[in-house]
Amino acid sequence: MQAPSTQVLLAAWERGRATSRQADRALALLGAAYADVPAGDLAQLSIGERDRLLLALREATFGPRLTAITVCPGCGAHLEMEFDVADVCAAPSASEHARDAAASLQLRQGDYDVTFRLPNSLDLSALRELDRLAEKRAALIERLILRATRADEEIAASELPEEVVNGLDARLADLDPQADVQLNLNCAECRRDWQAPLDIVSFLWSEVDAWAVRLLREVHWLARAYAWREADILMLSPWRRQCYLELLGE
Repeated sequence: MQAPSTQVLLAAWERGRATSRQADRALALLGAAYADVPAGDLAQLSIGERDRLLLALREATFGPRLTAITVCPGCGAHLEMEFDVADVCAAPSASEHARDAAASLQLRQGDYDVTFRLPNSLDLSALRELDRLAEKRAALIERLILRATRADEEIAASELPEEVVNGLDARLADLDPQADVQLNLNCAECRRDWQAPLDIVSFLWSEVDAWAVRLLREVHWLARAYAWREADILMLSPWRRQCYLELLGE
């Protein structure tokens, strides 16, 4: 894919700044990259497919190399990690429904038959007001299960035993592996090994936010010095903007 234009990405950043919901920010960024796809269709993508597209956007916009800082949960040391987009792209599920969170899927376990769908961005937005992890998990299961029966008798999602819910969790992970990518980390200070989830939405948003603030500061300096219009400054390549900024410092 091609990176969206500067103006389009800035507009997406502005929309994302108006909300604190990560799911909404993810959709704003995807809307900039895939303007020909209806917003409703983007919202219906499975979380893994959404994150796969965000990784592609990140690579097209800022390059394939990612650098991040994390804190060791054992000794508190700050660790820098680097990896490529390709390193965190999970192999797609063989299921033809893995991209579409609206598709009906089946799980049969013992006497239980469950019809469910994959989670999407709308589901994550709906869970935002809940505080406890157990509450979020229960609410998500309620949203994802379309129908559940035991020995052909319909039951509520809340009546499913824990082993069936765990089976559903495993099935979701198999169908949408990109939704839960874990990074294997090691602390050089205390030798602790642990895993941390890759949150590409937060990661990419922080990069776009820093880029946009820096760009607007450059626009401010050039507009004040040369009385140029914002649109004209944004049409300049990054290299030419930097050249003019360096001339102002002479």
